[in-house]
Amino acid sequence: MSYEHVLVPIEINGLEIKNRVARTAHGTNIGQGRITDELIAYHEARAAGGCGLTILEAASVHPTDMGTLRLHEASVVGDYRRLMDRLAPYNMVVFQQLGHLGYEGVTADGGPPWSASELAGPSIRRPARAMAQDDIDELVDAFAQAAQWSIEGGLHGVEVHIAHGYLLQQFMSSATNQRTDRYGGSWENRIRLACEVVAAVRRTIGPGIPMGVRIGSEALGDGGVTEHDCAELVKVLAVDGLIDYVNLTYGSCLRPHKIMGGMHEPPGYELEAAAPVVAAVDLPAIVTGRFRTLAEADQLIADGVADMVGLTRAHIADPDLVAKSIEGREAEIRPCIAGNDGCVGGLNRGRLSCAVNPAVGRELDYSPLVLSPQPRRIVVVGGGPGGMEAARLAAEQGHSVVLFEARNRLGGAVRQAQELPTRGLLGDICDWQERELDRLGVDVQLNQTADGQSITSARPDLVVVATGATGAEIPDISTMSKGTTAVVDDRFGGYEALGLAEWLATQGLAVTLTTPGRRVAANALLDLVVQPALERLQTLEVDVQTKVDSPPLADLTLTVDKHPHDPLSANLAAANLTVHVIGDAHTPGTVLTAIADAHRIDFSN
Repeated sequence: MSYEHVLVPIEINGLEIKNRVARTAHGTNIGQGRITDELIAYHEARAAGGCGLTILEAASVHPTDMGTLRLHEASVVGDYRRLMDRLAPYNMVVFQQLGHLGYEGVTADGGPPWSASELAGPSIRRPARAMAQDDIDELVDAFAQAAQWSIEGGLHGVEVHIAHGYLLQQFMSSATNQRTDRYGGSWENRIRLACEVVAAVRRTIGPGIPMGVRIGSEALGDGGVTEHDCAELVKVLAVDGLIDYVNLTYGSCLRPHKIMGGMHEPPGYELEAAAPVVAAVDLPAIVTGRFRTLAEADQLIADGVADMVGLTRAHIADPDLVAKSIEGREAEIRPCIAGNDGCVGGLNRGRLSCAVNPAVGRELDYSPLVLSPQPRRIVVVGGGPGGMEAARLAAEQGHSVVLFEARNRLGGAVRQAQELPTRGLLGDICDWQERELDRLGVDVQLNQTADGQSITSARPDLVVVATGATGAEIPDISTMSKGTTAVVDDRFGGYEALGLAEWLATQGLAVTLTTPGRRVAANALLDLVVQPALERLQTLEVDVQTKVDSPPLADLTLTVDKHPHDPLSANLAAANLTVHVIGDAHTPGTVLTAIADAHRIDFSN
């Protein structure tokens, strides 16, 4: 494919960007507030892969918001210069997003967060301090100072964050702004702080430095900032000549599953809300919305929907997305499956990760795979995501690999899970792994239940047991006598029970979903995965019951649980074979944990 639109350079305020692919700002916490060698390596990998524009994660401009990146001290200038020196060979443009979380911020001194009014944020749940005029003046100065440090550090531009229900939108929204002074009440008053911040940043960096805003509807209907509000604000900023581009987004901290739409959202789910803002001003526009491929981006630009397209999570999954596409190697691109378990779940656990790419944020620890000087014979038992990843990694290093799979298809329990409502993208990672095994020449033997004899006859130097878990397979409900009522009992805490309940309800059954715990799917992401699923279950009138030890009777009862299934490792170890047990066979978990397990294996020892 020629990609004749997305690979065309674009100018923003006289600065040329080599292509129209953007990585929009996304929290990583890799540097725990600073620009570290690890964070530099993360961005360098994506610069080397061909991305045109990177907007660094939202930097907190004031100690009342201790974000994942902090611009509170002048020492950041030197850190920026180290970053830009490393990125210079790749001709990737880098902007810094500047922001403040408002009532969702954690303060350096333990005091209350700042906001427009004395309201509590949905996560912090601590009443905020309504900012006084001195606080507002201090904040405006902090934005300007942070912008100055960014440019002194060698960055090419800055972006002011006016989105997602954070501080500047808390002032914009009548739902969160209860002030009676010059910053509250009328629309002109409620946008005053955003306008003052943008104007102060522009005065500080001057007219020749690119500056934009990240902006979008809160997706709250009448209760929050709408796309039409955003359109009116960017008109004001554009008329005054303060901004050079707009970067569209969607959702808020009150509806975070709309910010980072999971696999339940279709590609382009943000575009309808973005359209009024794009049309409001004659400025370059960046759009996002769970796009994964250069082909999608090329079509959006060809259709005049946008000037640049964010492929942010797609670049987390595969930093070489652009380069592989240009080289005609699209089939080799590791796909983002939009599960949010790594990119968002990892951040919740401390730092960014990725379900399909364990090297994310740990690039310094993951050297490029090289051929082993002493190729070995590797046997992998089990063709789920963990087993396939182990086989792929071993083959990449030049080892001779045989993979035994008892079923007639690779993918393991994922192949059943991908058939559940909204879960189709799960199978994409298995499809990619399967293509890679074929490309690398792995000997895949389907319909082969490996035992001690078949394994030892292969004379392996190392065996990987990836035989999954009992209870992991989703039953073929289409062959069951279902009746009219069903109970799904969640004993594991993953997504599977939610998906089964949704599927049964779509088949017309009266469904009850139970769990002995305090919430269903307790191990899945509550805000981004579980909450939208529960909203769909409510629409389908599924009865969700928690703290239930004995589920009610029904025509069909399905219990979802997982237990390790490892019938091989003990005997193989007794035969003096080197054995690694990974994935659900070791500890039942997720696609993320299974693939990560494979990366811990040293195939040369």
